[in-house]
Amino acid sequence: MIQPSRKPIGWEKRYRELIELAKTMPALPEQYRDKAHEVGGCEATVWLYLDCQDKQRITVRFDSVSRIVKGLLALIQAELDGHSATDIAQFDIDELFANYGLTQQLTPSRANGLYNVSKVLKQRVAQCA
Repeated sequence: MIQPSRKPIGWEKRYRELIELAKTMPALPEQYRDKAHEVGGCEATVWLYLDCQDKQRITVRFDSVSRIVKGLLALIQAELDGHSATDIAQFDIDELFANYGLTQQLTPSRANGLYNVSKVLKQRVAQCA
């Protein structure tokens, strides 16, 4: 897991860390890599799987065809997996980006896609809560 940033870290180093982090994510089963689990509004294809059987410990899983996006999703997944619907509803993606020194590093299109992922995640969790 990459560490939150207390001081500026070069994008190239953070980029490598995110790609390595993406490699550690468990594979999303092929059955969830479909239109029903796809998150629209992203340049790279993103899939989201939720297991809401236990409302206090929701399983959150992501996958993407893009390695860098997958690394960014791994940060979100690590932050929210196993948390309650209430915790997920209060998730602040801006705070996450700031904590990891990513706020200024993300392109507008990538940031918008990740904001959409956060929005869809919250909507889907609310539907299953």
